[in-house]
Amino acid sequence: MLAGGAIVLGLLSLAMARAQNVALTIGVYMAWTAVNGVLLGRWQALVADAAPEPERPRWFAFQGSSWGIAQPAVPGVVALVGGVAGAVGPAAFLTAGVAFLVVPLVLKARRV
Repeated sequence: MLAGGAIVLGLLSLAMARAQNVALTIGVYMAWTAVNGVLLGRWQALVADAAPEPERPRWFAFQGSSWGIAQPAVPGVVALVGGVAGAVGPAAFLTAGVAFLVVPLVLKARRV
């Protein structure tokens, strides 16, 4: 479910990067938000299921801290991708699309 959802989020992000008008961008973003909302609880359930009972608070803290690392890192990555994408707006969606498409690979590698 998470791998499939991450692929859908990646494809929707790439669609937003290619969108040429506001209405299409809004429509794709609304679809992206709906998929993300469905997956949000599943990520937390995955952490709760994987973590040993006494270590769950630490695992959830680590999951929350990943946002603290990503938030300052993403603008720099987007700025670098902006040179390839031609503009910062599409670069943000391109970066998100690629990041989401990498998630299933990480999930699969974790299982091996």
